[in-house]
Amino acid sequence: MSAEKKQTEGNLQVLEGGQVPKLDIPDNTDDEEIDLLDLFYYLMDRLHILVLCFLIGAVLLNAYSYFFIKPTYQSTAKMYIVSASKDSVIDISDLNVGTSLTQDYEQLIKSYPVMDEVSEKLGLNMKFEDLAKMITLENPADTRILNITVTSTDPQQAMDIANTTAKVAKKYLPKTMSSNPPNIAQEARLADHKAGPSYFKYTVIGALIGLVLAVAFFAFQYMVDDTIHSAEDLEKYFGLVPLTTIPESDVLDDSQTRKRRSSSLFKRLMRKK
Repeated sequence: MSAEKKQTEGNLQVLEGGQVPKLDIPDNTDDEEIDLLDLFYYLMDRLHILVLCFLIGAVLLNAYSYFFIKPTYQSTAKMYIVSASKDSVIDISDLNVGTSLTQDYEQLIKSYPVMDEVSEKLGLNMKFEDLAKMITLENPADTRILNITVTSTDPQQAMDIANTTAKVAKKYLPKTMSSNPPNIAQEARLADHKAGPSYFKYTVIGALIGLVLAVAFFAFQYMVDDTIHSAEDLEKYFGLVPLTTIPESDVLDDSQTRKRRSSSLFKRLMRKK
């Protein structure tokens, strides 16, 4: 045959020299998209694993918060601010309560002269930066009150720091701001309940983390899985409609099991002889 190849019917080509015939199969890899409904059913088939990861995450983070995070306590002292320009209580136009007041007093009360004196009075062996991180200043809206809240793992220490800070600030602020000294409206009390951690919050976060990680894992497994599992997959990826399908059967497995049992029985009988 002088021709290098001859064309057969359809897309099947036979080349001279014994080369293997090639069948043109549509390539759908470029147009492959994630079927969200199919992914949903894929995840629902593994719902028991998702629920298990949900529970494991909740238990683990709850146990972590219970055994490894020390409970904290808060105590709050309140200061009442007096006007700097006249011998009366300030008004909103005098100090713009809510913005300037909080910012000015936060900078001054948390400065190292105040923090060092508080640490010295209480005999605390810590840097002023660490002591300042324990203190939170808050000016409730439309009020002349400044809340000094201290958070500590020791309730007695939280109360002592809050009261001592308020007393030291009462002496230090008038000298620095050339104003009348603030009044201590409320002294801090010993906390009778913990402020944190919230075990419920950690439990919910842990459960969500466990669920999200499990969903992400199975979603990734779904996207990288290119195995043909059903006739629908064959039609989806190759455009070929199968003529028929063979259902799964346990008959073969049962026959093999019976063969193994009979062989084992025969061996035991031969040993007895």
